[in-house]
Amino acid sequence: MAGSISAYLQPHNTDEVLRVLSRYPVAPWDWAGVTPDFELPSAVMSRESIEWRDKARYNRVYVMGQQVGVNGRVTREGTAGDYLAPTIIDPLITEAVAARQRGIAVLSDTGRIATVGLRLPVLAETGIIAPGSFVRYLDGGIERIGLTRSVQVEVGLPSIWQTLGVETHVEPV
Repeated sequence: MAGSISAYLQPHNTDEVLRVLSRYPVAPWDWAGVTPDFELPSAVMSRESIEWRDKARYNRVYVMGQQVGVNGRVTREGTAGDYLAPTIIDPLITEAVAARQRGIAVLSDTGRIATVGLRLPVLAETGIIAPGSFVRYLDGGIERIGLTRSVQVEVGLPSIWQTLGVETHVEPV
């Protein structure tokens, strides 16, 4: 069910709880206004890797239920809606909210995207930064905001390090 709206499941660290999180809780074109969950200190952080992806720049998608449900047209505000993504048909799209969420995820995963590997110690201020967190960091003197997609933890006492995979949209989408 989570996949039908481009969401994913994240287990709680200590409780028997699963959270359903949106792949794009805020569309990338609105990230400039997001208050990040974490500000990463440049003094202890290093960029380990960068992977570039260039994707089509869609600005409209049709999302609909299979036999029942809704037919949704999701267009990025402020655009002509002239670059159409492939139509999404899913039997679990039965409400307009679900169609909108899926459409925003499709339109968000477009343009020039960098997945940046950032390595830093596990700090008392941050703990282990979970996927789905917004982070702000300095990249060669340029302030960027991104969405954490993965975390890898290395334990080598006395220090514990984490490497984050952060999705950043490096050009206006």
